[in-house]
Amino acid sequence: MKHLIAGYIVVTVAVSVFNGCGRAPEISFNEQVRPILNERCVNCHGGIRRQADLSLLFRHEALAAAESGERAIVPLKPDESELLRRVSLADPKHRMPQDDDPLTPEQIEILHTWIEEGAQWEDHWAYVTPERPSLPDVSDPAWPREPLDYFVLSRLDKEELSPSPEAECPVLVRRVTLDLIGLPPKPEDVRRVCVDGGSYETYVDSLLASPAYGERWAAMWLDLARYADSKGYEKDIGRTIWRYRDWVIQAFNDDLPFDQFTIEQLAGDLLPNATESQRIATAFNRNTMTNTEGGTDDEEFRVAAVIDRVNTTWEVWQGTSFACVQCHGHPYDPFTHEEYYEFFAFFNSSADRDLDTEYPTLPLFEEEVAEQGNKLLENIAQLEEDIIARVRSNALAEERREWETTLDQPEIIGRVRLMLQNEVKRVVATPEEQRGDGQRWTLDHIYASVSDDPELERLRSEKAEKERALRALNAVHTPIMQELPFQRRTHVFERGSFLLKGEQVEPDTPDALPPMPEDAPRNRLGMAQWLVSGDNPLTARVTVNRFWEQLYGIGLIESLEDFGTQGLERSHPDLLDYLAVSFMEDHSWSVKSLLRSIVSSSTYRQSSHVTNELEVKDPRNRLLARGARFRLSAEQIRDQALYVSGLLSPSMYGPSVMPPQPEGLWNNPYDARRWQTSQGDDRYRRGIYTYWRRTVPYPSMTTFDSPSREFCVSRRIRTNTPLQALVSLNDPVFFEAAQALAQRMLNSDPPLEAGYIYAMGVAPDQETLNTLEPLYHDAIAYYTERESDAITLTGDQRSAELAALIVVANAILNLDQFIMKA
Repeated sequence: MKHLIAGYIVVTVAVSVFNGCGRAPEISFNEQVRPILNERCVNCHGGIRRQADLSLLFRHEALAAAESGERAIVPLKPDESELLRRVSLADPKHRMPQDDDPLTPEQIEILHTWIEEGAQWEDHWAYVTPERPSLPDVSDPAWPREPLDYFVLSRLDKEELSPSPEAECPVLVRRVTLDLIGLPPKPEDVRRVCVDGGSYETYVDSLLASPAYGERWAAMWLDLARYADSKGYEKDIGRTIWRYRDWVIQAFNDDLPFDQFTIEQLAGDLLPNATESQRIATAFNRNTMTNTEGGTDDEEFRVAAVIDRVNTTWEVWQGTSFACVQCHGHPYDPFTHEEYYEFFAFFNSSADRDLDTEYPTLPLFEEEVAEQGNKLLENIAQLEEDIIARVRSNALAEERREWETTLDQPEIIGRVRLMLQNEVKRVVATPEEQRGDGQRWTLDHIYASVSDDPELERLRSEKAEKERALRALNAVHTPIMQELPFQRRTHVFERGSFLLKGEQVEPDTPDALPPMPEDAPRNRLGMAQWLVSGDNPLTARVTVNRFWEQLYGIGLIESLEDFGTQGLERSHPDLLDYLAVSFMEDHSWSVKSLLRSIVSSSTYRQSSHVTNELEVKDPRNRLLARGARFRLSAEQIRDQALYVSGLLSPSMYGPSVMPPQPEGLWNNPYDARRWQTSQGDDRYRRGIYTYWRRTVPYPSMTTFDSPSREFCVSRRIRTNTPLQALVSLNDPVFFEAAQALAQRMLNSDPPLEAGYIYAMGVAPDQETLNTLEPLYHDAIAYYTERESDAITLTGDQRSAELAALIVVANAILNLDQFIMKA
């Protein structure tokens, strides 16, 4: 019966597209009716509550008889439709919505006309596979450089607006450099493109080929992946998972096609002959939190991790807030409570549990012991097979039956009784011929750990010896995904509680979206392939919108995490669909190719100057009549300060580092770990390599709106607070950057102009110099009279000039044009 409802909806829509007179309907369900139902009706008659047994979420439910026997909607017959009668009543006791303002006459008329025309129901645009739209006619065919420009200019034509002029070359070079590699351009880069006649397109290609490109874009992805160097919850102890972070950086630099990028993270371990890299990629879903506090229920937090994987997958690839469906049907969108757990089943058979060991993990050995380590892994795997084979052998059949019959006697196997009493009792209580693979697997492993069979004792001892030898090699163990040899049974959790198990369900995708192919594997691999299939209506749209938001500061649909019926309106519907189809077909899922087309466009190259007309008509730049202007991310603000000062280390990959932060933030009662401030180059590495502890995130980046990464974050909401200025003026990293920049200025002539050029790539205008020069001269006078203060500022040099340049450098690093992208 799967997908029968979806088929019913399609048929009923098809037969009601035209009313009895053969006219096309005047009322659009999606644009006019659905907003009324969502805002005024479905809170009580939808996915959460079905008062009077009426739901207006699905057409077949809305047309059915309610608890009273009346039908809320009778197509073509508004006079017989109870919904219209109730919203039109004068008596507030009986009028709907109850205890709320009445619908307006205009809203009632819309509903009346809609029902009169046949109550046509339309699928929400996001659940319809996108098709490539034709390029629209525009007023100035010479303006577009890229196909996307036609859609932007067409919208501006309708609004009677004109595009802004192209940005000045140095501004454009700075913009595209910050966008693509997260660092500002060098002065020689600006000169090469803007003075020496170098090609902008060639410069863009050089940025896309830069190793810094992967670091910039990985920072965005790690928010989605909820990457952190700690396990979360109250103890929040450390986790070694930096190899996943390095994998993401390398994947972006290699331009791994986004469909493969998706599959490897969600199911790399299930690919044929999976490589080490593909298995490391699956750590995407080992970034879930682990509760290591004593006395917690491991199954409860294993389930919590699976739930997080479901919710994250839907937010990252489907732009859907799915968490509420854990407890009940979606209040506004066509996803049922049962469908949540059908999708949950894809993730429910992984081998990880809520344990300190982080099992399963993938070890990385030092080169000189790699051969020895891999041999030990092979030996341990073989011994595990031998142990289970021995357990299942005829030689132990009689002893095993005796063991099962005495299971409830704690004096015999008390240790197992304490750990797994309920699970073991359920297995043993099930007749042997009715036990599933999972139950047999559980019993085999428990028996293998407690039997006093001499051969099993020998195998266990040998395995323990190999494991000790493996630990002595001090390998880096990265948590990865791995399937159990059987499929766990998945049940609907009533009201979202793992203790209240309802009906059993099998892995599947929601009816509202195109189904998985019949021959697709019903596991994470099949699910991942479904996400990036050409039929999936959401993945490509969500992805291109995410990259667009990174470049423009706001998406074509602003609610990156919600493409549902309650999401914000699309500013350019056809442009979104064009980019989605083009991403799949023209760019073959290449992110670099997609970004190249966007930053090459006339739309992207516009000046960000705001005219009075645009300030009134389009204050948030939703129409794209000018270039984007917004504050840089936390990582970019820090990285560029280090970069222009000459301090930034180019080192890539490896364990996370600990740059300076205030003392005392790691006074953790659970362990003796303290923040060990890195020295040498590690002190000045890019922000993406900073140690990320969920309960105590790096404070200077948190001040600039970086998340804790306890959960998936689709977009950082920019704030503007006095604390940010205090950080960029006084934080040790920024102060050391100012010191280093001042030293560069001291060795240059003229120093003030040189400092500005290092920071901005171009010489300052006279107005800027008129601001910096008095600051410089006042500072010289101040520190000439206060030598001890100069020594404090410079470190150990008795130089009033250097101290004054540090003050000026600090000011340059805090200029609006430095921390903003224009």
